[in-house]
Amino acid sequence: MTKLYYSASSCSAASFIAAYTAKVSIECELVDTKTHLTSSGVDFYTINPKGNVPTLVLDDGTVLNEGAAVLQWTADQAPGTIAAQYGTNERYLIQQAVNYVGSEVHTSIGGLFRANTDTVRSHVAEGAHRRLKYLNDVYLANHKFLVGDKFSIADAYLYIVLSWSVNVKIDLSHYPAVQDYYHYIGNLSNVIGAHERILTNPATTY
Repeated sequence: MTKLYYSASSCSAASFIAAYTAKVSIECELVDTKTHLTSSGVDFYTINPKGNVPTLVLDDGTVLNEGAAVLQWTADQAPGTIAAQYGTNERYLIQQAVNYVGSEVHTSIGGLFRANTDTVRSHVAEGAHRRLKYLNDVYLANHKFLVGDKFSIADAYLYIVLSWSVNVKIDLSHYPAVQDYYHYIGNLSNVIGAHERILTNPATTY
Protein backbone atom coordinates (compact mmCIF):
# COMPACT_ATOMS: atom_id res chain seq x y z
CA MET A 1 0.00 0.00 0.00
CA THR A 2 1.17 3.53 -0.77
CA LYS A 3 2.44 5.29 2.37
CA LEU A 4 3.06 8.93 3.24
CA TYR A 5 5.74 9.92 5.74
CA TYR A 6 5.31 13.43 7.10
CA SER A 7 5.68 15.70 10.11
CA ALA A 8 3.01 17.88 11.64
CA SER A 9 4.50 21.33 11.13
CA SER A 10 6.96 20.99 8.26
CA CYS A 11 6.09 21.56 4.61
CA SER A 12 5.07 17.89 4.47
CA ALA A 13 1.90 18.75 6.40
CA ALA A 14 0.71 20.29 3.12
CA SER A 15 0.66 16.82 1.58
CA PHE A 16 -1.50 15.53 4.43
CA ILE A 17 -3.87 18.50 4.08
CA ALA A 18 -4.08 17.92 0.33
CA ALA A 19 -4.91 14.23 0.73
CA TYR A 20 -7.47 14.93 3.44
CA THR A 21 -9.11 17.64 1.34
CA ALA A 22 -9.38 15.39 -1.71
CA LYS A 23 -10.59 12.48 0.46
CA VAL A 24 -7.67 10.38 -0.71
CA SER A 25 -6.96 7.73 1.91
CA ILE A 26 -3.23 7.01 2.10
CA GLU A 27 -1.50 5.03 4.81
CA CYS A 28 0.65 7.50 6.75
CA GLU A 29 3.17 7.77 9.55
CA LEU A 30 4.69 10.67 11.43
CA VAL A 31 8.44 11.22 11.35
CA ASP A 32 10.46 13.00 14.04
CA THR A 33 12.65 15.26 11.92
CA LYS A 34 15.19 15.66 14.74
CA THR A 35 15.79 12.00 15.52
CA HIS A 36 14.80 10.76 12.04
CA LEU A 37 12.73 8.02 13.56
CA THR A 38 9.21 7.18 12.46
CA SER A 39 6.48 6.95 15.08
CA SER A 40 6.90 3.17 15.00
CA GLY A 41 10.63 3.50 15.73
CA VAL A 42 12.03 2.82 12.25
CA ASP A 43 15.19 4.61 11.13
CA PHE A 44 13.75 6.93 8.49
CA TYR A 45 17.02 6.98 6.53
CA THR A 46 16.33 3.34 5.61
CA ILE A 47 13.17 4.54 3.87
CA ASN A 48 14.50 7.77 2.37
CA PRO A 49 18.29 8.24 2.42
CA LYS A 50 17.77 12.00 2.00
CA GLY A 51 15.95 12.04 5.32
CA ASN A 52 13.40 14.66 4.27
CA VAL A 53 9.63 14.72 4.39
CA PRO A 54 7.25 14.45 2.68
CA THR A 55 8.18 11.05 1.38
CA LEU A 56 5.65 8.96 -0.48
CA VAL A 57 6.39 5.28 -1.07
CA LEU A 58 4.18 3.95 -3.86
CA ASP A 59 2.79 0.44 -4.18
CA ASP A 60 5.59 -0.62 -6.55
CA GLY A 61 8.32 0.76 -4.26
CA THR A 62 8.85 4.01 -6.15
CA VAL A 63 9.86 6.77 -3.72
CA LEU A 64 8.75 10.37 -4.22
CA ASN A 65 10.59 12.67 -1.81
CA GLU A 66 9.96 16.18 -3.09
CA GLY A 67 6.90 18.10 -1.98
CA ALA A 68 5.81 19.22 -5.45
CA ALA A 69 5.84 15.64 -6.75
CA VAL A 70 3.96 14.30 -3.73
CA LEU A 71 1.35 17.06 -3.99
CA GLN A 72 0.81 16.46 -7.72
CA TRP A 73 0.58 12.68 -7.27
CA THR A 74 -2.02 13.21 -4.55
CA ALA A 75 -4.02 15.58 -6.75
CA ASP A 76 -3.98 13.05 -9.58
CA GLN A 77 -5.71 10.46 -7.38
CA ALA A 78 -8.81 12.67 -7.36
CA PRO A 79 -8.72 14.61 -10.65
CA GLY A 80 -10.24 18.06 -10.55
CA THR A 81 -10.52 18.32 -6.76
CA ILE A 82 -7.30 19.95 -5.53
CA ALA A 83 -5.72 20.62 -8.93
CA ALA A 84 -7.31 21.31 -12.29
CA GLN A 85 -7.80 18.60 -14.89
CA TYR A 86 -4.84 17.50 -17.02
CA GLY A 87 -4.26 19.66 -20.10
CA THR A 88 -6.00 22.78 -18.80
CA ASN A 89 -4.28 26.12 -18.40
CA GLU A 90 -5.32 26.25 -14.75
CA ARG A 91 -3.45 23.02 -14.06
CA TYR A 92 -0.21 24.56 -15.31
CA LEU A 93 -0.89 27.74 -13.34
CA ILE A 94 -1.23 25.60 -10.21
CA GLN A 95 2.03 23.81 -11.01
CA GLN A 96 3.63 27.22 -11.51
CA ALA A 97 2.32 28.42 -8.15
CA VAL A 98 3.53 25.26 -6.36
CA ASN A 99 6.99 25.73 -7.85
CA TYR A 100 7.03 29.42 -6.92
CA VAL A 101 6.18 28.57 -3.32
CA GLY A 102 8.83 25.85 -3.27
CA SER A 103 11.68 27.70 -4.95
CA GLU A 104 11.05 31.23 -3.67
CA VAL A 105 8.80 31.45 -0.60
CA HIS A 106 9.75 28.21 1.17
CA THR A 107 13.47 28.75 0.72
CA SER A 108 13.39 32.35 1.91
CA ILE A 109 11.08 32.02 4.92
CA GLY A 110 12.39 28.55 5.78
CA GLY A 111 15.95 29.84 5.44
CA LEU A 112 15.40 32.05 8.47
CA PHE A 113 15.34 28.94 10.68
CA ARG A 114 19.00 28.42 9.78
CA ALA A 115 20.19 32.03 9.79
CA ASN A 116 22.85 31.84 12.49
CA THR A 117 24.22 35.40 12.39
CA ASP A 118 22.61 38.83 12.19
CA THR A 119 24.21 39.42 8.81
CA VAL A 120 22.88 36.18 7.37
CA ARG A 121 19.45 36.76 8.89
CA SER A 122 19.28 40.27 7.42
CA HIS A 123 20.14 38.96 3.97
CA VAL A 124 17.67 36.06 4.09
CA ALA A 125 14.93 38.24 5.61
CA GLU A 126 15.32 40.74 2.80
CA GLY A 127 14.57 37.98 0.31
CA ALA A 128 11.60 36.75 2.35
CA HIS A 129 10.07 40.22 2.49
CA ARG A 130 10.57 40.65 -1.25
CA ARG A 131 8.63 37.43 -1.92
CA LEU A 132 5.89 38.37 0.53
CA LYS A 133 5.49 41.73 -1.19
CA TYR A 134 5.12 39.99 -4.54
CA LEU A 135 2.51 37.65 -3.09
CA ASN A 136 0.70 40.59 -1.52
CA ASP A 137 0.72 42.86 -4.57
CA VAL A 138 0.38 40.33 -7.39
CA TYR A 139 -0.65 36.77 -6.52
CA LEU A 140 -3.11 37.55 -3.73
CA ALA A 141 -4.36 41.00 -4.69
CA ASN A 142 -8.15 40.59 -4.62
CA HIS A 143 -7.86 36.78 -4.60
CA LYS A 144 -8.90 34.26 -1.97
CA PHE A 145 -6.80 31.48 -3.51
CA LEU A 146 -3.50 31.37 -5.34
CA VAL A 147 -5.09 30.10 -8.55
CA GLY A 148 -8.73 30.19 -9.59
CA ASP A 149 -11.66 30.18 -7.25
CA LYS A 150 -11.07 27.12 -5.08
CA PHE A 151 -8.52 25.52 -2.77
CA SER A 152 -5.66 23.70 -4.48
CA ILE A 153 -2.39 21.96 -3.67
CA ALA A 154 -0.68 25.34 -4.08
CA ASP A 155 -2.76 26.78 -1.24
CA ALA A 156 -1.99 23.82 1.02
CA TYR A 157 1.72 24.42 0.49
CA LEU A 158 1.72 28.22 0.86
CA TYR A 159 -0.47 28.06 3.96
CA ILE A 160 2.00 25.80 5.76
CA VAL A 161 4.99 27.94 4.79
CA LEU A 162 3.22 31.08 6.01
CA SER A 163 2.48 29.33 9.31
CA TRP A 164 6.21 29.52 10.06
CA SER A 165 6.13 33.34 10.11
CA VAL A 166 5.64 33.55 13.87
CA ASN A 167 8.59 31.23 14.55
CA VAL A 168 10.94 33.23 12.32
CA LYS A 169 9.61 36.61 13.51
CA ILE A 170 8.03 37.84 10.30
CA ASP A 171 5.05 40.14 10.85
CA LEU A 172 2.46 39.36 8.18
CA SER A 173 0.48 42.47 9.09
CA HIS A 174 2.84 44.38 6.81
CA TYR A 175 1.29 42.38 3.97
CA PRO A 176 -2.49 42.63 4.51
CA ALA A 177 -3.49 40.51 1.51
CA VAL A 178 -1.13 37.75 2.63
CA GLN A 179 -2.32 37.96 6.22
CA ASP A 180 -5.99 37.83 5.16
CA TYR A 181 -5.23 34.89 2.90
CA TYR A 182 -3.44 33.00 5.66
CA HIS A 183 -6.32 33.43 8.10
CA TYR A 184 -8.91 32.57 5.44
CA ILE A 185 -7.17 29.34 4.42
CA GLY A 186 -6.51 28.39 8.05
CA ASN A 187 -10.22 28.67 8.83
CA LEU A 188 -11.42 26.49 5.97
CA SER A 189 -13.18 23.37 7.25
CA ASN A 190 -10.90 21.04 5.29
CA VAL A 191 -7.77 22.62 6.77
CA ILE A 192 -9.16 22.58 10.31
CA GLY A 193 -10.23 18.96 9.84
CA ALA A 194 -6.80 17.95 8.54
CA HIS A 195 -5.05 19.56 11.51
CA GLU A 196 -7.41 17.83 13.94
CA ARG A 197 -6.74 14.50 12.26
CA ILE A 198 -2.97 15.00 12.37
CA LEU A 199 -3.19 15.47 16.14
CA THR A 200 -4.57 11.92 16.46
CA ASN A 201 -1.48 10.40 14.77
CA PRO A 202 -3.75 8.61 12.30
CA ALA A 203 -3.00 5.48 10.31
CA THR A 204 -4.43 7.04 7.13
CA THR A 205 -4.84 10.55 5.74
CA TYR A 206 -8.62 10.19 5.43
